[in-house]
Amino acid sequence: MFGSSSSLTAVAIEIEDLGRAAYAPVLEHMRRLHAQVANGDLPGRVLLVEHDPVYTAGRATPPTELGEHIVPIERGGKVTYHGPGQLVIYPIVPLPVRDVRDWLRRLEAFGVAVCSAFGLEAKASVDGTGVFVGAHKVASIGVAIKRWTNLHGIALNVAMDSSPWFAVRPCGRAPESMSDLRTACNRDLTVEDARAAVRARVFLLTAEGRSV
Repeated sequence: MFGSSSSLTAVAIEIEDLGRAAYAPVLEHMRRLHAQVANGDLPGRVLLVEHDPVYTAGRATPPTELGEHIVPIERGGKVTYHGPGQLVIYPIVPLPVRDVRDWLRRLEAFGVAVCSAFGLEAKASVDGTGVFVGAHKVASIGVAIKRWTNLHGIALNVAMDSSPWFAVRPCGRAPESMSDLRTACNRDLTVEDARAAVRARVFLLTAEGRSV
């Protein structure tokens, strides 16, 4: 968890909302931004996007789980799904502390904080790869750290059709372990609701200071 916000100095970073978009052009955009940030030409940028349906595979994906319909990328982790009803946050920023574990804790704490905005008591995973409400995973984390600059990010399941999870083993887990904030809250939630909660808490990802 983070210390109080008063112990952290927020760094002003632009938020770019891409609305709903296909995965490939967003990936290209993200990689271009990463090069600019790593070179010091841009202080950083946080992308928000709701993707068209796509499966992606991180570096830890076993070859047996790869297929023509799955996009291999440089992030950590295994196969996951992105699609309508999910808000993905890509913080293309320099790591506030040059410590990968610290950065994963920040992403987890950010996800927990967004859940709390909807009255949910969430917890971080033990391995730095997601956020859970009870036994169900509501957010997945997968990043690549290059030149101490983050690439990829955290996907918040807000109000999703659960059927696409059953085509893969998401993050190496049983598909039925995946859920969303709408189900956890037992009330209507929208991606717009999640966008507002994320915008109010994105400073947690760009604050200088160590997580505790």
